[in-house]
Amino acid sequence: MNYTQRMMFLVLWKIFFLTALCNVTISVVLATVPQPENIRVTSINMDVVLEWDPPQPSPGNLTYTAQYRSIGKFMTMCQNQSEASCDFPNPPLTYFGIYTFRVRAEFQGDTSQWINISEFSTDKDTLIGPPTVRLSSKGGNMEVHIQDPVTKTPGVLRKVYSHVCFNVRYWEENEMEKATVLNCEQQNSLVLSTLKPRTRHCVQAQVLIPGYEKVSNFSRARCETTTEGRVEPWLIVVVMMCSLLVVAVTVTLLFLTGWYGYKGVKFMFPKAKMPEHFTEYLMKPPHSYIFLAMQNSSQPEEKCDEVCILSELAEGSETGEGTPL
Repeated sequence: MNYTQRMMFLVLWKIFFLTALCNVTISVVLATVPQPENIRVTSINMDVVLEWDPPQPSPGNLTYTAQYRSIGKFMTMCQNQSEASCDFPNPPLTYFGIYTFRVRAEFQGDTSQWINISEFSTDKDTLIGPPTVRLSSKGGNMEVHIQDPVTKTPGVLRKVYSHVCFNVRYWEENEMEKATVLNCEQQNSLVLSTLKPRTRHCVQAQVLIPGYEKVSNFSRARCETTTEGRVEPWLIVVVMMCSLLVVAVTVTLLFLTGWYGYKGVKFMFPKAKMPEHFTEYLMKPPHSYIFLAMQNSSQPEEKCDEVCILSELAEGSETGEGTPL
């Protein structure tokens, strides 16, 4: 080995030694602030939150900086904050992008190394919460109204996913083991028409997104008592006609009763009165002289005279005496 080669070897060895020494020094400095632990992304109903646990043991009151990247350089979302979580809203994030997140701890001007979590996509990795169910009973049927899970941006669930449906199950109260299940109902409202009247039924629903194989938990059970069954229209018409007939007959009878009662009262107690002297005359016993004479006189005697009738005799007849009448 000549002189030139030995000098090159010494220079390279010094460079390697200095590089290693710098790396060790940097590692020692960075190691003074430990990394956050258990970094994770929590996403429910399209909301994205980066969470982590403070390092143990902690040197003191730490602050944190969280960043994200899709394509290009990292962008800061939360900086020098004491909370162990950071919200990533939309925008700047999109629902269909693929992102890498990272966070580091900071203490008195020193920082820890970054800790990363990658390959997160909101549309694929978010969890779907349960829907909200409301019930109302009309005409013996149960109307079920299902509201999409609540999101910060209204209607975003159906903008991101083209096919959203609901699994619905219902049962008589205290008989959940006999529940009936309706799979992938497309509408937010449906009518259950085969329920027993005057019976309390319970309903639950869950969101199903077939293309992404996403299924939410079932909603809280809602219970309602069914009303009486629906009355046929013809029966309503018959009842109304009968009611009108009864009312008409009743009104007519009341009118006739009142009218004839009024006439009878007027007849028995007329307003026009007979003069007093006529009333007194009719109330007194009879005093007619002719009438009294007829009552007191005796039967008159009949007077009779004897009369004889003579008739002419025919010629040649014998003379005879007449016969008295």
